[in-house]
Amino acid sequence: MANDTIEQIEDAANETSLAVAKNTLTPDLAEKREEANALIKRYALLGTASGLIPVFGLDVAASTALQTKMIKDLADIYEFDIDDQILRTVITTGVTALVGRVLTAAAGSLAQTISPLKMFVNGATQAAVSGFLTLEVGTLYQSQMELGQNPADITLMSIADHIIAQVKEGKWDPSKLSLTSQLGAIVK
Repeated sequence: MANDTIEQIEDAANETSLAVAKNTLTPDLAEKREEANALIKRYALLGTASGLIPVFGLDVAASTALQTKMIKDLADIYEFDIDDQILRTVITTGVTALVGRVLTAAAGSLAQTISPLKMFVNGATQAAVSGFLTLEVGTLYQSQMELGQNPADITLMSIADHIIAQVKEGKWDPSKLSLTSQLGAIVK
């Protein structure tokens, strides 16, 4: 019980320290954050729509393009020049989009029946996954830039770790692959 209390106090102190650091490192943080949050939500909705593209490869390309543009727009908000790092960003977001698509396809292939309903459910699942990944990639990049850290330092492993942490925290429940609930979470 005491260990839980100590961990809660440490977590609160870390969150407070992080908030102070962000305010110190990023001038006009509140305005930038508001603009960035709106941008991320808009791209997450577009990411959800890209997940509805039924052609494997084309959906990944669309998601990659959306996430790359979102990161570029976030960099502009936080005044980072990432033009010389855009290829790395494209590769990172492309792999993220591809992994999301492959995982969704694998889950869909495990379904017991083949029907038009299955195709719709798989499309909705892919859309939900794509929107969630776009949202979380944006959130991760935003957080890095608010701390004054170079967005090019974000690796595939840091993206994977972030997404896993979000799932563990219950921000996205893979057992509830409802497009409606995922869209609701994005719009909040």
